[in-house]
Amino acid sequence: MIKDKPLTTDLVGDKTLKTDEKIEFFGQVDELSAFIMEFTHHVEDKKLEMELRKIVNLLSVMLAEVAGGYGHVGEMHLNELMEVVNEYNQKAGAFKGFVLPGETHMGAKAHIVRTIVRRAERAYARVYEKYGGSAIIFEYLNKLSTLFFAIARIYDEQ
Repeated sequence: MIKDKPLTTDLVGDKTLKTDEKIEFFGQVDELSAFIMEFTHHVEDKKLEMELRKIVNLLSVMLAEVAGGYGHVGEMHLNELMEVVNEYNQKAGAFKGFVLPGETHMGAKAHIVRTIVRRAERAYARVYEKYGGSAIIFEYLNKLSTLFFAIARIYDEQ
């Protein structure tokens, strides 16, 4: 019976409740990775596709770090992401104001990914509040949502 089964899961050699903030964060990042990979199958810009695949790999490293295993998201990773953000912000051009999310199919897909990133960022804020952690991870997720906002604008404002 489910009521007699403890609602725990394994976490780097220990058990934790399935309702723990870390487990929620892992689920959010897992969903984020899946949606980014789905997005890559529709991208014609091969450079962007490769950048997004690199980001998904780094999200796995991020999960390992938060779980307490091997892995570290550092300033170098944040700087690399910022270069990509700056490139796509330039391609998107000057921000003109209010954006209706998803004027195009690809714009809608990019906005969906952006909102999932924001949810993962909020989940990490709860992890950070309870356990401490890395300000770089928090900043990385924040800038990742900025990247997807720029990508969405490129598709929607063409």
